Amino acid sequence: MHVYNISFQIDPNLQEQWLVWMKGKFIPMVNEIGCLQNHQFYELDISDDQSPTYTLQLFAQSSENLAKFTESFAEPLLDELHKTWGDQCFHFVTTMRIVN
Repeated sequence: MHVYNISFQIDPNLQEQWLVWMKGKFIPMVNEIGCLQNHQFYELDISDDQSPTYTLQLFAQSSENLAKFTESFAEPLLDELHKTWGDQCFHFVTTMRIVN
């Protein structure tokens, strides 16, 4: 199993709006793509002086499915994120492989 992980740090003043958008628009767009099997959306436990931080893990059954997602779909999705939230939502991507 392969994981495409997007970590987000959001402006605290926009947190509630951003969560509604993530759950109502962004995650459904990801789910419609079809080359990913599942997702998990987490809020990180952080200190009070840090901006709200989240991670979205997207699971691909094979390296081929992950490559298809990365090559064909990831950039437009991240462009939509940036277009909607700009610098008020910092994000970065990592990929992982489950080994347990």
